[in-house]
Amino acid sequence: MLKYLTKAFIALFLFLCLANFSAASPWGANYFPNVPLITQDEETVFFFDDLIKDKIVAINFIYTSCPDACPLETAQLVRVQDILGERMGKDVFFYSISIDPEKDAPTVLKKYKEKFGANWTFLTGKKSDIIKLRKKLGLYIEEIQDGSNNHNVSMIIGNQSTGRWMKRAPFENPHVLADQLGNWLTGWKAAPKGDSYASAPELRRISRGEQIYRTRCASCHSLTGHELAGALGPDLLGINQKRDRQWLLNWLKAPDQMLKNKDPIAMALYKQYNNLAMPNMRLNKEEALALLDYIDGETQRVLGKSKQESAETPVTAAFTVSQTEAVDDVVAIMNAWVRQAPPATKVNAGYMTLVNVASEELQLVKFESEAFGSIELHEMAMVDGLMEMREITDLIIPANSQVQFKPGGMHLMLMDPRDHLIVGQTVDISLIFQSGKTQTVLVKVAAR
Repeated sequence: MLKYLTKAFIALFLFLCLANFSAASPWGANYFPNVPLITQDEETVFFFDDLIKDKIVAINFIYTSCPDACPLETAQLVRVQDILGERMGKDVFFYSISIDPEKDAPTVLKKYKEKFGANWTFLTGKKSDIIKLRKKLGLYIEEIQDGSNNHNVSMIIGNQSTGRWMKRAPFENPHVLADQLGNWLTGWKAAPKGDSYASAPELRRISRGEQIYRTRCASCHSLTGHELAGALGPDLLGINQKRDRQWLLNWLKAPDQMLKNKDPIAMALYKQYNNLAMPNMRLNKEEALALLDYIDGETQRVLGKSKQESAETPVTAAFTVSQTEAVDDVVAIMNAWVRQAPPATKVNAGYMTLVNVASEELQLVKFESEAFGSIELHEMAMVDGLMEMREITDLIIPANSQVQFKPGGMHLMLMDPRDHLIVGQTVDISLIFQSGKTQTVLVKVAAR
């Protein structure tokens, strides 16, 4: 009898110990601040009671005016959302909390959420409460609080009922993140039996450009020639053949600055994709070149063409701009330059690329510049088996298309220069359209 009483006592003791341990767990209501927050629909909720209690969650902190990391985080989470499908809002819950509540009112958050097609809850609240949450979640770094919105871009995922929490990088593979949320956090499972790792195929080494594309571009852009419905950005196949290389480099390095300066192509793309700004990914020139080289290689692989063929053949899969009028200029002008000529030369040559971002064709009828006596537009053409130069009096630029003035092709003939132009100088050239509009471009003198 004593034997059975001893066993019962031990069982009761263990039960009470476990109960006390559970009640004192640091991962419950006593740990998480149950602060009030306001959703994008202006509904007041409490962090612990309404958002995370007994739920599997992913939580990140953003602000809607962020020019770089926050849009990339949000776009990546949209991909995770699509992978999880119907489990979103049932088994798994996402929350994006603003660190800039003064600007991010519920209406602002709702607009931001709709831009990205995000099917989760965006929240704001008192700044002091949000800082308290960031500290408790381990997502607050005191050293970078300099009065700006610098913040830890890590996110946290967890299962409140089991106490399993992990910090994650929001830019990692979305399939891995979806698996962690959908499977790892629901319970530990024994590793499945299978073949030895010794028989696994060797992993392919990826280039720096591919790494950049997969971690910073793939959330918004496909690279197949077939843009997905509802895409956050254009398909990038053939982009090197569609856009001027210097424009692409400038765009990759500082898209926010190009939008600020109202670059016509940048503004047209901004309007086409639901006023969703391209984030500044902080790429340097070497990284931008590596990315463009990778895209060019993928274009050749997908289209099955050699590098020479790709350079000579227009790629229709590359993105075009929407049928929207340019903001101020009639056309977008890229890579405009004039050759440096010997002092006695009476004729010079000029080159540029003109992009019509409007929904109707444009007719260019004349060029003028105070730096030259006259300007004519010429092209090289085959006549009776011989190459001849002939003047073009009216140039049509089709809607949503471009024309390129380049050595060996169509170019500007700059007659009777007023002064000898040397490298580093600039000249103004005015483009006059049949509509009566005039646009002036500042052209650099280069030794090419």
